[in-house]
Amino acid sequence: MVLLPRKKPADRTQIIVTKRAHLYLIYLRKALIFLLCCYTVGAEGQDLGNIGRQQPFTFHGSVGVTTNFYTSNEPVSTQPPFAWGLYGNFTPTLYGIALPFSFVINQYSNSYTSPFTQFGISPSYKWIKLHLGYRTMQFSPLTFDGQSFRGAGIELTPGKFRFGAFYGKLNKAVNEDTTSGRYAMPQYSRKAYGVKAGVGTESTHFDLIWFHAIDDSSSAMVINKLQNARPQENAVLGASLRIAFTRRLIWTADVAISGLTQDLGADKVSIDTTSKLVEMAGKLFPYNASSVAAWAGQTTLALHLKHMNTTLGYRRVEPDFKSLGTPYMLNDIQMLSLSNTLALAKGKLNINTHLAQQHNNLNRKLMSELETFTGNIGVNALLSRHFNLNVSASGYTMLQKDGTAHIRDSARLDQQILQLSLMPVYNFIKGTQTHSISGNINYSLLHDRNVVTAPSNASKNMSASLTYGWYLTERSLNMSLSGLYNNYTQANNSYSSVGINLGAGAQMLKEKNLSLQGTVGYLFNHYTLGEAKGNITFSANVNYHVKHHSLGLFANYVITPANKIISAINKLPYAVTTNNLAGGVSYNYSF
Repeated sequence: MVLLPRKKPADRTQIIVTKRAHLYLIYLRKALIFLLCCYTVGAEGQDLGNIGRQQPFTFHGSVGVTTNFYTSNEPVSTQPPFAWGLYGNFTPTLYGIALPFSFVINQYSNSYTSPFTQFGISPSYKWIKLHLGYRTMQFSPLTFDGQSFRGAGIELTPGKFRFGAFYGKLNKAVNEDTTSGRYAMPQYSRKAYGVKAGVGTESTHFDLIWFHAIDDSSSAMVINKLQNARPQENAVLGASLRIAFTRRLIWTADVAISGLTQDLGADKVSIDTTSKLVEMAGKLFPYNASSVAAWAGQTTLALHLKHMNTTLGYRRVEPDFKSLGTPYMLNDIQMLSLSNTLALAKGKLNINTHLAQQHNNLNRKLMSELETFTGNIGVNALLSRHFNLNVSASGYTMLQKDGTAHIRDSARLDQQILQLSLMPVYNFIKGTQTHSISGNINYSLLHDRNVVTAPSNASKNMSASLTYGWYLTERSLNMSLSGLYNNYTQANNSYSSVGINLGAGAQMLKEKNLSLQGTVGYLFNHYTLGEAKGNITFSANVNYHVKHHSLGLFANYVITPANKIISAINKLPYAVTTNNLAGGVSYNYSF
């Protein structure tokens, strides 16, 4: 029998310390898991009990770089001669919880002396969502929507309570540059914050919204403040409503009141007490001689049936209404619209229609009022397994009415525009070959009902194309042949083009990881006022990918020989020869 040495009993103090350390590790692990969940994108519904069974850490993503160049002998360049971009998308995971983020760095043109960088992340856990970096949040179409900010935001949706808030910078400062040869519109640095609080769910809710933005007048150098940017301050109070009466009948409404000081440096004046709206807005932000106040509202009523959807909408934006949180909104407009979609024959026939009428001069202070009416219809028909047909028609009318002044009939705008489009597509498969024949016919007409301006404004345009495509599936080859026609007529002048375009592509190598694509075309041009020679076009694309790497090259070249055209103004001939070459290289690495 072998006697084993007796194990020395552990010291009591050591046992207590060890247990405490073990408990601390457990608490630390739980806290770490909780924090990871709080910084998770798309982790809603994540079962915390299964986190320990997940793989501790993974990391996937991609990074890439692009460079582009452009050269032309045109007097005014339409693109920067060189541009580059760097981007990345990364998705690390901890115990099955994903934390995706991305970045983009671009150099757009010589107007900016430093690259433009954007980075942001929106982690969420259950009913909590954070926004950090460059992000966007949607409050309402009239208060804050379609505008990105650099800062922080939060969204909370516990039960039927809805809350959102953000604080950050909307604009970066840009100095007025008069020396580089490329004019950049100056702008001040702008900070903003917004708060949204409401009750309800996504289908039925009511929200109250507050938005405030102010420019830093010392952040940018502006030489001429009267003609260029002026520092502004804006406060907007709004409400948003959505009610689903049934699953098929939905009503939405938005309203907002905006107070805007268009120049923080304007003279101080007393608040206009004759207008209750101005008086109320003047209590929300600094009021001076450049301050204005106005309201805006919109509403829709939508009916969703089995085979038909109908939406009736109304929108009114007062002339002085402006929210710095919705930079692309038009004001001084009232519009009534009706949209319909209809699906028949088990979805093989779809019809879309839209009607809209709008006008400006809502406060009756403009010299004239412009009224427009728009109507369009689109039909998509799947006539057989191989044949599909798209037909669309649009009509526009524009009529200028009297405002504060009377408009002579010889100067009144009164025009009608008609557009028609026909696009048939026929496909069939024969063995390992696929054949496709597609056409496109477009016709547009501008009818001017003003007898004085009609000779110079009335015009019509007719364009058509026919394309045949041939695809060899097994050999990974494709070829296409297109015929093109275009004719534009205005008054007694006519410009027409007839041409042909040939394209081919292939996937090569054993793994088909080398793609080649090229086109060449020529256009025969004719102009009634002079000689118009043809256009020659070339383009080529090469893409190669192996494992985690992908490399792409592209180039296109357009040559327009010298054209001798008689100028209708000075009766002198001039020659124009244009050569446009563009190309680029892109590289992407994924892991």
